[in-house]
Amino acid sequence: MSFENAIETCAASATTARTAIAAWGMNSSRLEDLGITNHRRRAALIGQCAHETMRFQTRFENLNYSGDALWRVFGHRHFASRAEAQSFDRDPERIANRVYSDRMGNGNAASGDGWRFRGRGYIQLTGRSNYRIYGDLLGVDLVSDPRRAAEPGMCWLIAAQYMARTRRSRRILLQWADVPDTLMVTKGINGGTNGWQDRELLTGLAWQALTGEASVAEWQSLLLRAGFDPGPIDGLDGPRTKAAVEAAKAQFGLSGDALLDHLRSLS
Repeated sequence: MSFENAIETCAASATTARTAIAAWGMNSSRLEDLGITNHRRRAALIGQCAHETMRFQTRFENLNYSGDALWRVFGHRHFASRAEAQSFDRDPERIANRVYSDRMGNGNAASGDGWRFRGRGYIQLTGRSNYRIYGDLLGVDLVSDPRRAAEPGMCWLIAAQYMARTRRSRRILLQWADVPDTLMVTKGINGGTNGWQDRELLTGLAWQALTGEASVAEWQSLLLRAGFDPGPIDGLDGPRTKAAVEAAKAQFGLSGDALLDHLRSLS
């Protein structure tokens, strides 16, 4: 099993996987230097980045908002009225320059910084200050050439560096990946729990591809086919999944790999 398998498993297609796989391979030693040193961390990095990029389909922030969506998402924070938001309808550059102005190290709307330092990469690096910080950490001038943040190799390095330096509850995200605790990793990347179930599923798929060990999603699928009720196939090891495993253990008199092999033989 390898990182190639893990990325391909989480990608939208073989075509979208190829670029991410090649970029990882070219930067594998630097990723290790940044702390991506075990399969838990590899799985977390791949799973989170796959979610953030729609399975590695995009490395650029989509700012093509309708006027109604702008008002709903940004509202009074950046627009005086719904009518003003409507005047920005489907104009990504103007939108970026307005909603990202005067924050994250950016200048005012007229400076063009909002558009210049819009979200790029696998975890959407945003804002002049963040481009400077991560460029300095990685030894690249991302302020002078922000487009480099969207290069696939740089995408992996920025995401790994982010997980290596960002803390939640006194642990860096890579340490939460070791636990493993996908919820805490998600909070560190997203700021909340948006997309947590998908991130959990993708991290599990990457782990399975890296190690050959069954993911929670596979257990759930096998249990369901065998007549047990693990709840939704969501990759989350919740109480219903645990209860289904215990029921299967009791019925078949097996546990661990023996139970897994038996469930696979039934499907």
